[in-house]
Amino acid sequence: MEELRKFLPYADRQKTLYAIGFAGSLFRFLIPLSVPLVIKYLFDELLQNGELTDIEKTEKVLLVFGILLAVFFLVRGPMEYVRQFFMHKANNNIIRQMRMDVFRKVHRLDAGYFANHKSGEIGARFFEDIEKIRGLMTALFANIWIEMIVLAFVIAAMLLMNVKLAFLAVLLVGIQFGLAHLLAKRLKRTTREVMECRSVLSGFVYEKIQGAVLAKLFAAEKREELAFEDRLRRYDTLTDRQARHQALTISSVNVLSDATPFMIVMIGALQVIDGGLTLGSLIAFFAYVDRMRAPVAALVQAFPSITEGSVALQRIFRFLETPSAIREIEKPVPLNKFEQAIEFRHVRFSYDGGREIVKNVSFAIEKGKTYAFVGGSGGGKSTIIQLLLRMYDAGGGAILIDGRDIRDYSLASLRSRMGVVTQDHFLYSCSIKDNIKLAGPDASDEEVEAAARKAFAHEFIASLSQGYDTEIGERGVKLSGGQKQRIALARVFLKNPDIILLDEATSALDNESEGAVQEAIEAYGRDKTVVMIAHRLSTVLHADTIFVLKEGRIVEQGNHQELLQQGGYYKELWAMQTEEELPSPAKEPVVV
Repeated sequence: MEELRKFLPYADRQKTLYAIGFAGSLFRFLIPLSVPLVIKYLFDELLQNGELTDIEKTEKVLLVFGILLAVFFLVRGPMEYVRQFFMHKANNNIIRQMRMDVFRKVHRLDAGYFANHKSGEIGARFFEDIEKIRGLMTALFANIWIEMIVLAFVIAAMLLMNVKLAFLAVLLVGIQFGLAHLLAKRLKRTTREVMECRSVLSGFVYEKIQGAVLAKLFAAEKREELAFEDRLRRYDTLTDRQARHQALTISSVNVLSDATPFMIVMIGALQVIDGGLTLGSLIAFFAYVDRMRAPVAALVQAFPSITEGSVALQRIFRFLETPSAIREIEKPVPLNKFEQAIEFRHVRFSYDGGREIVKNVSFAIEKGKTYAFVGGSGGGKSTIIQLLLRMYDAGGGAILIDGRDIRDYSLASLRSRMGVVTQDHFLYSCSIKDNIKLAGPDASDEEVEAAARKAFAHEFIASLSQGYDTEIGERGVKLSGGQKQRIALARVFLKNPDIILLDEATSALDNESEGAVQEAIEAYGRDKTVVMIAHRLSTVLHADTIFVLKEGRIVEQGNHQELLQQGGYYKELWAMQTEEELPSPAKEPVVV
């Protein structure tokens, strides 16, 4: 299978641990296989007409056999420990490595991927799918291979005793394997559907937990419960179908498996009567045939784990192989410092090939100045920020920084030159200090406090019982919107970037706090390049240049006074926000 081929490099790195565990398994299983041969020898060589022919020889054989069994039972415990520990260690190492690979992939995917996939579904890869692989590894490396070696030993022993019976036994076991393989194909399809449905269900539950308070506000609890029940019913239907397929597979194979020893005994007994087989050989043969059932049973019992594990591998590798729309060139150039200007040249952009959000936009942003983008909702303002950060690549035209295409720079150096405050103010479930230090992990407590003071966040932080060490809950749930916004600003101030990108950076603040923070941004940005996205025009009055966007195009540009004098779209927006009345157009005379 293709997914197993891709998985082998992970297992290969743990081959030493697997080899040690494998050796422990071999010792545990192979020594008991000598018992039927000893029984055959006792019956065929030392018994005649039910009586011992050589008591002394018998005693020696039993003594040697007893010593071997004693050694086996004495060593079995340590060998079992070796098997369990080293197999578990190898499996855990693989699980850890795969989780790290999935986690790294999360940080290398473009923003568009997360816009189209729910976080709960991605989380299912990280936890549920990878954990399913543990069962697959246990089946393959700890059970199936050992059983295959045991099966080979058993077949060899049977061939030495009676070729015809051995071929019959192998034929019957082969039919069992074939039937199991045939039924497993349908089981795998059903298992894939179950895991996909479980992933969607996980995403649904995660989203509804996030929105539990919202459901209360709209008295929508019952409606949400019914929606969940409907999805749960679909999941139950699939798991029932999976259980039926598992039961059919196991029961069908078990019928053949149970019938095999009896068929061998009946045919073997006829050969004993005809003199073609000794009684000892028949007894040993029966024991080995019974032992042959174990590999088949192990495979059948492991089918659910193998099937779920292989489907999980498919899903994980499909995720790991998802191409990112944002890629670096082979030898990217570091952007060590922003020196001159940012240019957009006839830039076009649409999300997922849909309606164009940015339409043939061209402008220049010079170092050390403040710029603002304003306009109605959906006009493409925030998209400009996303394109600057290379969260997305332009669909047409070019974006240049210091005269060089933005795609020539390494992503890390590009984004390290920029500090951004977005509209959603995402905060991690940790302390306030750690959230601010995301912008500078090595920053001292004094530097963190200085950044918080600039963002007018220190006062409210100091009023908390644990100050900067206060845990703020998932997504900062213990803080108000304004408090979260100020912490996000503190991050930028701590980072001290060349370019500051502010996407509605003061939208959640009251008028007094907004004025104070606005002053801080202006003071801090005097020697910086500042790009602002704003809905409230009062926050961009100080901008050197304001770009007015309408339906994805720049329709006007200039400073506040120049735009008012132009009497265009910007003046309409200003009038709506300041409740000024625009002069009514002259009415045509009515002709009667």
